[in-house]
Amino acid sequence: KLVTGVQTCALPICNQLRAAVDGYGVYSTLAPHRLRDPKVVSAADLAAHAVAPGSLITVLGATVDAVRVNGVSAPVLATSATESQIQIPYGVRGGSVSFDAARKLPSLPLSETAPVIFVARDGSPMLMDAETGIMLDAMNPARPGMRVQILATGLGQVAPAWPAGTAAPLENPPRTEAIVRAFLDRSPVSVARAVLAPGFSGFYLVEIEIPRIANYGPAELFLEAGGTASKPVRVYIEP
Repeated sequence: KLVTGVQTCALPICNQLRAAVDGYGVYSTLAPHRLRDPKVVSAADLAAHAVAPGSLITVLGATVDAVRVNGVSAPVLATSATESQIQIPYGVRGGSVSFDAARKLPSLPLSETAPVIFVARDGSPMLMDAETGIMLDAMNPARPGMRVQILATGLGQVAPAWPAGTAAPLENPPRTEAIVRAFLDRSPVSVARAVLAPGFSGFYLVEIEIPRIANYGPAELFLEAGGTASKPVRVYIEP
């Protein structure tokens, strides 16, 4: 195996070490310095964000077996030697969250909503054709009239109430209390539903319909929940 390129850095904001291996592809792992300095990030994109009740977060560089968030016991969904997955309880209140765990973790701002669209480790957004379940990308673009499902976190409280750490039901999943809007190149698009993703914990599913547009090709897509916008992701659209 020939390593043709390595990308890393020593700055505190750097979370991943990436290597391009000739004939095999691009691989990533936790940057070694994170084992000395745990960081709390969104599980959706491994970047630091504010969180909301129900948000799914990742602790990079630490094993977390039990944790309380603002005094409320929080479900630990998965843990390993290098990272742990935690869901913020829906009952958490306040302007920030602090973590009571065996290892000291940094606090985070808390908002009613803090939307983040899930992206894969290569940076591609987790968008699916609602009819087939096929992931959309440059090779499988979206088309006008197609219903697209967006996986996100941080959309806040749901109704009826649902316990954190429990997979959402496959039928009639709880819907978001906050109004969720979607924008394609900053123009609003129709949102068919915004619910907890069936069968998952900490994931929300937002379904939109792709409109007819004048300029096809790559476009920016972002969500807004309760007036708070997510970072945009790229979606490819063909006629």
